[in-house]
Amino acid sequence: MSRAYRITVKESESRNLKADDEICTQLEILEILPPEDMATLLKEELKKRGFGEQDDGTMVRKDEGCTVAIDPCSGEVTVKAETAATVNQEAKREATGFNDVGPNEKSLREKVKEQLKQDLDKKFDQEQTKLQGKATEALEKHLQELQPEISGVVNQVTRDALKQKAQQMGTVKEISEDAESGSLTIKVEV
Repeated sequence: MSRAYRITVKESESRNLKADDEICTQLEILEILPPEDMATLLKEELKKRGFGEQDDGTMVRKDEGCTVAIDPCSGEVTVKAETAATVNQEAKREATGFNDVGPNEKSLREKVKEQLKQDLDKKFDQEQTKLQGKATEALEKHLQELQPEISGVVNQVTRDALKQKAQQMGTVKEISEDAESGSLTIKVEV
């Protein structure tokens, strides 16, 4: 006569999960002055807006879990969003065995533990997917907020470059700017 037995195995695990998303683009800056002068103007404008210069020459600013890096020489912009979380998961499984047929209790317990490990991995994968979605959402939101500022930087650098170029061409007689329309008029005597 066989005897049935039931085993219950419970596992819990904690993991530190990280997710990030990034996008790269190029600034469209007109080459009014030599590239090194344009890079200097861009660098100065970015400093005014809270960017710090790194050892490699890039300008970086961190905002609410997002990092914006701009290379003044190439005009490459990289925006990266990062999220992290410590996630605790728990799983429980039961199995029934019979002492005269099939696997013994030890091998049955090992089999259930392996299944629990797979269950936990699936749960962590789902959490990782959620975290990745949050990183992407944060990136999209930050891009919407950043786009007008970057346009303003490009416009300011272009205005400054035009003013410098006008001074190189001759005597500047008059400069008029309309902040609302963004127009700039420079009268130069050559």
